[in-house]
Amino acid sequence: MSLRRIILITLLIISIIVVAVYYYASYTAPRGKYFLVDVNGECFIIYVTDAETIRLAIENMEGKNNMFPMGELERGDGGFNKPWSWHLKPDTVRMVEVSVELCDGTPSFVENELEYWLGTVKSYCPWWGRIIAMGDDPNTLMQT
Repeated sequence: MSLRRIILITLLIISIIVVAVYYYASYTAPRGKYFLVDVNGECFIIYVTDAETIRLAIENMEGKNNMFPMGELERGDGGFNKPWSWHLKPDTVRMVEVSVELCDGTPSFVENELEYWLGTVKSYCPWWGRIIAMGDDPNTLMQT
């Protein structure tokens, strides 16, 4: 076997390993955080993927700001917002200081008038929403 062939095979193997490590890391790395939000005694879960929003949500949980979550509503629990039949679209969730009153309410109010919220309001921004817990698994948050 020639030296040139050995070098080509070695480069091919290294390339395959690099690609495999890249894809493995992108599928296993956590992309966001789950937060439990309390709104006047009612709770719901948000999944946050934006780094700045994660930072602000943690600060809110620590009592360092008075912000509240806001995001676009979607049908279904999203795999994390049980027992509700709605969730906030993760890539739209932000922590805000002010918003229009139209999107304010309790989780049960959204649930009871879901078609109105999805069709007309389209977002949810509970002014009294406060982050009370954070985790990597939404199933453990509701037990908090």
